[in-house]
Amino acid sequence: MSTRRAPLLAALALAPLAARAADVWVAGATEKIRPDAQARQATQASLEAARNEFEAFQIVVTGRATQVSVEASALGSPEGVIPDVRLYREDLIDLAQASSLDGAAGRWPDALVPDVDDVVGEKRNAFPFDVGEGESRAVWVEYHVPADARSAVYRGGVKVKTAEGETVVPVKLAVWDFTLPSTASLKTHFGLESGDLPAGHGGVSGDDASALRARYAQLGLDHRVSLSAADDVASSDLDRFDRFYRPLVDGNAPTRLAGARLTSVKYPGDRGSVDDQRAWAQRARAGGWMDRLFQYTCDEPPLTCGWGDIAAMSAAAHQADPAFRTLVTTTIQDADANGVTADIDVLVPVVNYVDDKGGDASRPAGDQRAAYDGFLSAPGKELWLYQSCMSHGCVGAGDGGSPETAAYATGWPSYVIDASAVRNRAMEWLSFLEGASGELYWDTAFAFSHDAWSNQLDFSGNGDGTLFYPGTPSRIGGATDIPVASIRLKMIREGMEDYEYLKLLSDAGDPQMARRVARALFPSASATDVDPAKLMATREAIAARILELTGKDAPRDGVAGGCTGGGGTGGLALLAVPGLLALAAARRRRAAR
Repeated sequence: MSTRRAPLLAALALAPLAARAADVWVAGATEKIRPDAQARQATQASLEAARNEFEAFQIVVTGRATQVSVEASALGSPEGVIPDVRLYREDLIDLAQASSLDGAAGRWPDALVPDVDDVVGEKRNAFPFDVGEGESRAVWVEYHVPADARSAVYRGGVKVKTAEGETVVPVKLAVWDFTLPSTASLKTHFGLESGDLPAGHGGVSGDDASALRARYAQLGLDHRVSLSAADDVASSDLDRFDRFYRPLVDGNAPTRLAGARLTSVKYPGDRGSVDDQRAWAQRARAGGWMDRLFQYTCDEPPLTCGWGDIAAMSAAAHQADPAFRTLVTTTIQDADANGVTADIDVLVPVVNYVDDKGGDASRPAGDQRAAYDGFLSAPGKELWLYQSCMSHGCVGAGDGGSPETAAYATGWPSYVIDASAVRNRAMEWLSFLEGASGELYWDTAFAFSHDAWSNQLDFSGNGDGTLFYPGTPSRIGGATDIPVASIRLKMIREGMEDYEYLKLLSDAGDPQMARRVARALFPSASATDVDPAKLMATREAIAARILELTGKDAPRDGVAGGCTGGGGTGGLALLAVPGLLALAAARRRRAAR
């Protein structure tokens, strides 16, 4: 060997190898990217959405990578612009145990820490972050299509920057020529218990607590659910209710969904007081929201009240105003057996008992929807649904649950962290199939009492009763306390938007197809863990049929060539937006002349 080459080879041997570039890839919104996920080949995002709909995807960085940050452009086409794009870092929570046989312990993505929050608009600490060697971490990219957007294909890009380099992910979004309403067609009551926020937000109280509670309800509306309880308001203090919560009732809150309104308002006072309930009814009638006011008469009798108590509480509400609705979570069979059916206006059975697996002689198996027809034939009666810890078993197998109990608690729609994203999204499809007009969920911040960021195990389910995280400045940056949404809350919004698609298809003249495709996707209430691709294909078929029935065309792509391949043309996709904006502006000027 040449003596001149030896020192050079020795130097190369001692030099560190160049760090391998991190993989940047994309995934759909309806899956959960865990840290052990392997990199995929997909490097561009292709989305479809209606006007006034939210649609998202995930950018995943498989490391090692340091100082990861993300920037997103508006989406543009010759027809206009979609400027509303939000970015969130997916925070991980380490689950000590599985919720059920179809769950899993370990690290799961759930909290969505915003770059700039969508409640008060403050910069937060989502970026930058690091990704360990061989680990995958995801960023949630979310668009809101304007209600007046033209049907077209819009393009843009998302830039991922790390200390090791940059990648641009091309994005294409096709906008269907129909519009979703800002106020959900499926009514909801999602709880927020009075002690939740002080526990999670440093003992907040008084006006500060009410203002914070309104922020939670605002973010709820932007996820198409109603946090309809104002438990911090005394039943005699209607002026306080008006000050903090009437904008949410009237559609004047600063929501991204313009004009979104609460679909229900829970009376917060003594259920036996005719005078207090009459005052609320009078205020509701004057404000035009009497049809949304309800008395939560009893939850799961006889656990929280006696069957014999329901008639008296119902009578007090109806004496205050005949239109004051009463709500009880029970089945028609139990209501009939205990003689209280006539006292109930909104009957809310747990989804398991509407379409049960069987195995319990006390409960009929199979779809029981027909049993509610007689109840619903009376004027003003409604059927809502709810899910409970029965979706994961209530008692874990390690806590005394039998193998039979564990096997039963699989496959149901579920809002726990370690359920699949499709199961988080399935409940609203079942509401459509069962002809329910509303959904109830018992609490959205229960785990705030024991640090929701690190532990959400309640009733043997991870996240049972908790859909938010407490967004304190010490945790997420900024200066103002806000709610932080979970991926599960995003999936509920997706399910609510799926419901709107099914309703639009039915209203357009093909309810048979709506039921047929929904039932093909979810054969029963306990068979909801389906392939996300199948769900998205079903949505696309629904959209195509809506367009056909309404005489509309599919979106047209006004850009020749487009974004093809991997990251190679991503820079062009990002840079194309200003040109598209100028082209759209020129066309508007020509049209004005």
